[in-house]
Amino acid sequence: MNKNTYEEKFSLELSLSKVFVLVTISTIILIIFTIIMITITPLREYIPGYGSSKQGQKIVQMQMQMDSLQKSISAYELYRENLQNVFIDEDFSQDTLAFETKEVVKNKALTFAYTKEDSMLLNMEVGSPMVSNDPFMVSKKRTHNYSLLYVPFRGEIVSKYNPIENHYGIVCNCDITVDVNAISSGNVLFVSKDINFHHVIGIQHPDNMVSIYTFKGSNLLEQGDIVKAGQYMGSVSNLSPKVYFELWINGKAVNPESYIAF
Repeated sequence: MNKNTYEEKFSLELSLSKVFVLVTISTIILIIFTIIMITITPLREYIPGYGSSKQGQKIVQMQMQMDSLQKSISAYELYRENLQNVFIDEDFSQDTLAFETKEVVKNKALTFAYTKEDSMLLNMEVGSPMVSNDPFMVSKKRTHNYSLLYVPFRGEIVSKYNPIENHYGIVCNCDITVDVNAISSGNVLFVSKDINFHHVIGIQHPDNMVSIYTFKGSNLLEQGDIVKAGQYMGSVSNLSPKVYFELWINGKAVNPESYIAF
């Protein structure tokens, strides 16, 4: 009402039903406003299960990268452990039956002693009455006779073996879709991929020899396979025809060109 004239200008009668209706309408309006704010604005991304499609794509992409990184780390650990075994001259003869060798057992029943006459015959030259007084030379030095190694691939060598620059292998620029073959029989130590998605294959051969192949293309081998000399392992991709090759003997990297005629 007016203070001066006490005239009534506005009146409001409160009752239980009116208060209930007012509170109900206000609550409904507030709920509708909150729902609209959450569904239209970016606030919906904070609700579990209501994220945007881009956010889900980012999560899937990050999960794939983590899986790929985990595989690369596992492959690197396996590669490091196998090389460490080679450096400490571990005996791989028990890894597979392909390398099992049996020592010749001497039969004592067949052994005999040389007589005086036998010694004279050994010193005589056939067809000559003269007797040679030159002593027999017996070499006791242990030598390794490495078998003939198969050429793993054909191409032009663009980077040579240089251990001074920590380059322990050769890089060969091969023809399109050239085959990659095993240099000798052996056991596949590891099959993995590097960060550039190149196949990395390590094969243990007899005489404590290890060959390592790195190339991009197709691969048919798995860890634990047994290969033969010249066996087809895969082919080089025409998009990246370069092949990296290392040869290790007795835990040391050697020049592959000294053992294989590329």
